[in-house]
Amino acid sequence: MKPSTRILTAAAVCSVLCVLCSVVAIVAVQTAFSRFGPQSPLELSQDPFYAVSGWAFLLYDLFHIFVIAVFALILARAYSWEAWMGGAASVVSSLADFASLSVNIFFLTAALRALAQGRAIGFPNPGAGYEVICSTLDFAQASFGLVGTLFLATAAIKASGIARVAGWFLVAGLPISFFQIAEVGLHSSWTFVVDEWVTPIDEIVLHIAIGIVLFAIIRHRARSQVQRSTLEPITRPPSLQSAAPKSRSKFGGLKILKPIWVVDH
Repeated sequence: MKPSTRILTAAAVCSVLCVLCSVVAIVAVQTAFSRFGPQSPLELSQDPFYAVSGWAFLLYDLFHIFVIAVFALILARAYSWEAWMGGAASVVSSLADFASLSVNIFFLTAALRALAQGRAIGFPNPGAGYEVICSTLDFAQASFGLVGTLFLATAAIKASGIARVAGWFLVAGLPISFFQIAEVGLHSSWTFVVDEWVTPIDEIVLHIAIGIVLFAIIRHRARSQVQRSTLEPITRPPSLQSAAPKSRSKFGGLKILKPIWVVDH
């Protein structure tokens, strides 16, 4: 299946939006941490900058799913099984991250906000149960992300042109996937650095590379379409053609067919 130019353009725009969402998330979460620190969940649950960072990461996952699906579809035309495996695993990884962020935003943060405001929520420690759910989803995200990155990088490196550069960026991001698996369920200084700095910056670089690949394909298709339109033969307009019926003679020339008169006996 060959993606249309409209789909490629939409994927390129979504890649730019992924970069913007990552930048907004980094700035917002660092602003929140500078005010309260990363070890203050009750205060962070009421901070608007921390909420903005969560929504930015959530929107990033939605755009990222579409971009990765289109990128895998492009690679699947030449290297089918690596691209399909990598694309499917990356989509599952993004869905798991989306689910983890949703639990964190709509359940854990809401419960902590209610606890900080003195409202009854039914249990004294709301973070315990939600942490187990988020840790499970984070492990699924990191595991499928490692598999997806490995297969997508293999397919992209086998390709030619600018897509190979994106493949090497994927290879460079493989160590981060191992760190994400190792830091599941942990809350220390180095895990905050991985979550809030290393991973978003790697995502920014990756989507810049994928966006360059998509824009290069769109530009190549536009050039090919222009060249094809200039090489098409120019046909004579119907108004200049003779209205009389014509046929070819045995010598290759054109002759006018004479009307046949029917004589009644």
